[in-house]
Amino acid sequence: MTNGYSHGPISCRDCYAGEEAVMALGDWRLHNNPGYYGSNSPQILVLGFSKGANQNKTAAEGDFDKVAFAKARHRLQEVLETLKLMPSDRNIDYLMTAKEKSFGVASLVRCSFCKMKGGTCKTSGDVIPSSFTNQSTLKVIENCSSKYLGSLPSSTRLVILLGTSETYIKKTKALIQRLHKDFKAINHVSFSAGGALWVYATHPSPGNGYFKAWVKNGSDDQSGQKRILAQQVLSKYYS
Repeated sequence: MTNGYSHGPISCRDCYAGEEAVMALGDWRLHNNPGYYGSNSPQILVLGFSKGANQNKTAAEGDFDKVAFAKARHRLQEVLETLKLMPSDRNIDYLMTAKEKSFGVASLVRCSFCKMKGGTCKTSGDVIPSSFTNQSTLKVIENCSSKYLGSLPSSTRLVILLGTSETYIKKTKALIQRLHKDFKAINHVSFSAGGALWVYATHPSPGNGYFKAWVKNGSDDQSGQKRILAQQVLSKYYS
């Protein structure tokens, strides 16, 4: 499978009515800059939600390999290390190049969402949860997920979904359940679908105030408990 799983920019305009680079959806804007990073036959697929402000700024500078998780890669590496998934023979930057053989990196919405607030296009705050309750943005999420996640590469055994808010877990579980008839819940932060194990992990964004709690806290803390559940399911079902 190569469509959408070949390192580089993706030529896709399925959600656009014309040739515009940015489509307005009420207060929302969808920037046509989809891409995919890493292996064309990924064993592990790491998915954010959509490019944030740092990624969009880096994309405008033109170096594709530096875009994904710009200014948050060290934190993504910490997430993968915490889950015992980070390779010891290469760094986080290598995982997002065409040379990578095991990891693939993308997002649930491969174009970039932002929401107009006070004349500024915001990519953080309530952008993610509210995108699942607006019919226009939800349609984009469903279209993109169906195209790129409705049939995973045959090589993919594990999908890491970055985001552990209760709303994100609930909405994305429902989304993937509609895409895959073999969906089966495992625990609160994991399920199987499409022949792969799916596990939620904290998002590496600098704006994620629960990041350190997820990495360090124990079972008496909600974020720490979500990490422990993720570690347990990986230990049992993925090796």
